[in-house]
Amino acid sequence: MTKVFKSSSFVASAAVVALFAGSMTAEIAGLATPVFGSPAAAQEDQPKRKTKKVQSIRQKHIKTFEKINEAFDAENIGEAQRLLTKLASEPDLNGIEKAYVANYRGNIMFSQDNLNGALREFKKITALRDDVSEGFYNQILYVIAQVYFSQENFTEALKYAQQWFKVQEDPPADAYMLIGQAQYMLKRYDAALPNVQKGIQKYVDLGSTPKEGWLNLLSSIYRQKSDFNKMLPVLKQLVQHYPKKTYLTTMAGVYNELNDQKRMTAMYQAMYDQNLLDKESEIVTLASLQLSENNPYKASQVMKKALDSGVAKKNLKNYRIYSQALYLAKEYEDAVAPLAQAARLSDDGKLYNQLGQSYIALNRWADAEQALNSAINKGKLQNTGQTLISLGLTRFEQKKYEPAKAAFRRAKGYDKSVGAADNWIKYVDAEVYRLAELKKEVVINTDVDV
Repeated sequence: MTKVFKSSSFVASAAVVALFAGSMTAEIAGLATPVFGSPAAAQEDQPKRKTKKVQSIRQKHIKTFEKINEAFDAENIGEAQRLLTKLASEPDLNGIEKAYVANYRGNIMFSQDNLNGALREFKKITALRDDVSEGFYNQILYVIAQVYFSQENFTEALKYAQQWFKVQEDPPADAYMLIGQAQYMLKRYDAALPNVQKGIQKYVDLGSTPKEGWLNLLSSIYRQKSDFNKMLPVLKQLVQHYPKKTYLTTMAGVYNELNDQKRMTAMYQAMYDQNLLDKESEIVTLASLQLSENNPYKASQVMKKALDSGVAKKNLKNYRIYSQALYLAKEYEDAVAPLAQAARLSDDGKLYNQLGQSYIALNRWADAEQALNSAINKGKLQNTGQTLISLGLTRFEQKKYEPAKAAFRRAKGYDKSVGAADNWIKYVDAEVYRLAELKKEVVINTDVDV
């Protein structure tokens, strides 16, 4: 007899297994395990109600229920189903007996992933409300909510969970989390937030570390509400209790949302130092952050290592960042090779212009002239007039005075370069005149006046 009556709590223990599996959002992928504990345990917290007289299992069916229970314990589902089918065919079953048959059948269907069938059986029990105890009835509401949740029918899950919730005097943390999760999945973030906060706080008050999935859910709610200031401490708890790279990168992203680039850079640098950054996008992000923090040399070293190891592809974007870092670090000689690669891949002349400037810094005038010519030919420059003046300079240094003047004259076609171009033309003419004068034969008068 006792064993049969204990089977009423079997619904909870069987029906909570893996109820939260299924397609969840990336932000709460950690919620693969159920948030709800056994509703049977939660019954202890129910408010005291007036007792009502309910039906009981009659003597003639007790042995059959005991055999069904034994088959369940032995996981002999076939035998349990045979006994249940035989019992269900009895024409005079009372309400509680029908409820227990539905209870067992619901569990069997749930174990076979027949969730619609399980719901159908469990709902038969709610239709027998007057024949079952308040505890049993409320427990089934709880189970139905979880089965609906496993089907991702969050509206129905929320409806049944809230019905169950109303009759709990002091709902456990898991109950708040179930309500909060359902509301989150329905995109009711403002409604979800206080339930999730309450659930976590009740858990903390018991001296327990908040579950990873719960903190993930709270973090996701704050993200959806764009409340990054409150999201940050939740991420810090995740890093503290469940240290994972994903939480570190998410925290860095939050610092970016808060316009705290210095801390974002520090986070990426710390992950890099611990060899946690292994993706091209992560490496490029770190290098870009270092450039924006005026640390081009570090950025160049990060990119060099990534390109040499193959983590970063040898493409325009990466060569551009690498060469830019070297150029800003005044490592002009080292900047030449990656800059030339990037310039060839680019569809405009901007990088060729930068390459020409690097050659000028190295006094490599012929190389500079070639690069600047390529820059002008590719076009789409920010300041074509200034590039022409640089081209004229390279020719002047090679003593190509007429070609130099030709470049300066072209530069006069751009308003911002007119003054500088005129000055250069005058300077070239003066130099040509000076050199011509130096070449003239010097005649020395040796006549002496008496």
